[in-house]
Amino acid sequence: MTDLNIEWQSFSMFCSNCGKHLTGYMNSEGLIKVECGRCHSVSVRKFIGRRHNRIDIYAPKGQVTIPAETEEVPLI
Repeated sequence: MTDLNIEWQSFSMFCSNCGKHLTGYMNSEGLIKVECGRCHSVSVRKFIGRRHNRIDIYAPKGQVTIPAETEEVPLI
């Protein structure tokens, strides 16, 4: 068996659904997958570049995303 020099680094973020503090670890593909213990939504974070992160948020099983209503703002 080869010696693996793997350093685990924790990443923290807040749940976009309920606001709970979450902590996750990066896998070998560079993804950080975290499931919220309170609302069970799943967040997947990927570092694209130095100043670019992509965060995908998946609704818990049995729930759907409610589209936000857009309000027209009058121009003055």
